[in-house]
Amino acid sequence: MTYHFIYNPIAGHGLSKQNWILVKEFLHNIDFKYHVHETQSEGHAETITKYLTSKNQPITIICLGGDGTLSEIVNGIQNFDIVTLGVIPSGSGNDFVTATKIPSDDPINALKFALTAQSRKINFINVNNKRAINVVGFGLDTEVLKFYYKLKVLPNKMRYKLATVIKTLFFKWHYSEIRVDNGKWIPITSLLLSIGNGIAIGGGIKMCPEAAIDDDYLNFTYVNKFPRIKTISYLKKVMKGNILKLRVVTSIKCKKVEIKLPNKTFQHDGIISHGDNLLTVSIAKEKIKFLG
Repeated sequence: MTYHFIYNPIAGHGLSKQNWILVKEFLHNIDFKYHVHETQSEGHAETITKYLTSKNQPITIICLGGDGTLSEIVNGIQNFDIVTLGVIPSGSGNDFVTATKIPSDDPINALKFALTAQSRKINFINVNNKRAINVVGFGLDTEVLKFYYKLKVLPNKMRYKLATVIKTLFFKWHYSEIRVDNGKWIPITSLLLSIGNGIAIGGGIKMCPEAAIDDDYLNFTYVNKFPRIKTISYLKKVMKGNILKLRVVTSIKCKKVEIKLPNKTFQHDGIISHGDNLLTVSIAKEKIKFLG
């Protein structure tokens, strides 16, 4: 088995670079043979992965980056039968690993896990003409992400929490139509909608707490319209991971969700995307051999 590390030097605003120094030193000390590919720009991890997985040779790809880098790698896989995927969490939020067994306390622990763990098959998401590994969302989470990217002077998790608080206090309702598993179209007024293979967004906020990455289902969670006077108390529960304790929250296990969007902007794996007014999200038929 050939090991390839795909390393994003700007992930985590320097964290990935620090982690790679430690990982490289460890691999050198144990005389471990590997190949490393440093990404140069947005989308480069996908391009690298397309090249590596276009050949009929079994390989292990280990991602050194965050959810965005991991998402690019998943989008680049050409042959799922030959690929085993691992992660050394090195991004801003590292939300996907919340749903895995991967140690997130130390990059060397995560590396040791990747080198010794047995792989298991996990799910990923098809979203319009893309793939996602963690969560697809529309509404408040997309607005928070846009604002988050503008706050460049604060630490990452603090930035996200501040963006969440500010955007929640001045939120707007989103009017859309949804259809679950090819059922009837239902009009809803919501704050946000999250469709998860993974559990968390925004550095650990558990928006889809009933999701599991290997159960062949999506967890569709959305927040219905509520009195604005309840905003602060509801926000506290959401930030503490108690979103399902809110009466205004609907959580559904399903295979497919379609949403008629009022605009064309949504997020997948923390990446802002622009597409059609119809957002189609489904559990993929293929599975990924995953170390975690």
